[in-house]
Amino acid sequence: MTAGPEGDLSGRRLLYALWDGGGNVATTLLLLRSLADRGARITVLSNESVADRVRAEGLDFTPFLLGPRHDPRTRETDALQLWEASSPAEASRLIRDRVMFGPAEALCQDTLRAARECGAELLAADYTLFGSLVAAERLGLPHVVLMNTIYPLPTERLAGLRAARSGPFTYLFTRMLAQGLPELNRVRASFGLPGLTTAQEQYERADAVVVTCHPSFDPASSSVPPRVHYIGPQVEPPAELPDPPRGPVRRVLVSLSTTEQPEEALLVDSLLKAAALVENAEFAFLGGVLDPGRALPAHVTAHGYLPLEERLPGADLILHHGGFGTTTRALLWGVPAIIFPSFQEQFNSARRIEELGAGAGLRRDSTPEDIAEAVRGLLADPALRPSARERARAFRAEHDASAAARVFAGLRRSAPAAGSPALPRLAGP
Repeated sequence: MTAGPEGDLSGRRLLYALWDGGGNVATTLLLLRSLADRGARITVLSNESVADRVRAEGLDFTPFLLGPRHDPRTRETDALQLWEASSPAEASRLIRDRVMFGPAEALCQDTLRAARECGAELLAADYTLFGSLVAAERLGLPHVVLMNTIYPLPTERLAGLRAARSGPFTYLFTRMLAQGLPELNRVRASFGLPGLTTAQEQYERADAVVVTCHPSFDPASSSVPPRVHYIGPQVEPPAELPDPPRGPVRRVLVSLSTTEQPEEALLVDSLLKAAALVENAEFAFLGGVLDPGRALPAHVTAHGYLPLEERLPGADLILHHGGFGTTTRALLWGVPAIIFPSFQEQFNSARRIEELGAGAGLRRDSTPEDIAEAVRGLLADPALRPSARERARAFRAEHDASAAARVFAGLRRSAPAAGSPALPRLAGP
């Protein structure tokens, strides 16, 4: 793959297949906006729930017609329904069956249709959308896999027990791939493509994999395959870190997921009770997680959605679910965290911030007393804030605003495999 001049994408037509998973949408749109600023003409294929946000960025939008009808903003329209999961393994099964492999054939057809309609020359897709990756291979389009997380696959340096010590993500993800392989191969066969030995090979057939993570955060970064590129979280780091807050009253943010997680209501209740037990601290609950009419202690406030960047400069600590966007933003601003993970990479993020000296992880079913004790302990730790600020400086040193554009600009079209049968006629919606 040869890099284009300064990541120039003038006139290149890109189709991006996006799943509305909540926090991943903001990072993806930042990436696509940066590619559009370098000349790419971009169409986003996704759930109707993101249409307005896509168009607000000046990008074209086309909906899934055959894929799942999904809108994570309400229980009634959420096709994934992660709150049904009673364990990380169960959450992985839901993602496998309802996003990755179950709708793969429908999403392949949606992607073939959208690619033809917009005249796509390049294609990119969320790493969970295997149907879209099959479509790109079938069309012979150069394509990129976007991993909006740490790298989830085993590497030479991070495999087996070493991967397990970082958290369950790699194990659970590779198990999902193994279990989904029969359905993936069935879909590939229906579109005239040969079977794979492992589902991971679908990623290996892409021209590049981009990981929206800082290399120093991901323990796997030193041993990923050559086609894997770390492009960072697409969030512009602060030019200078603000001075830490001063004064006797400490400020704590509470920011949970934009999509409902397992046992979310119980966690919110425990966090509110914990806040009542912590003296000399003000708690701000963000994102509308508290009911408007709920009685609150005098030092607790409830807010709707606010960009974290508006509140992080004045915060001493943030309590959150471990979503990758929130984890990254807190570290970029040098704010320590307590993470309450529920599935997948959230557990790895909790373990990683402990390793970096930037916070701690707690179980989602922790008692209010245990949460309050952890908050007091971190607020009183004199080494915690300097350690988190040192991580922020390291992230800023790794920031490269042109990294993603250079990857995309280096892609060139390859022809479909010789002798491939005609594409099947697409079914109607």
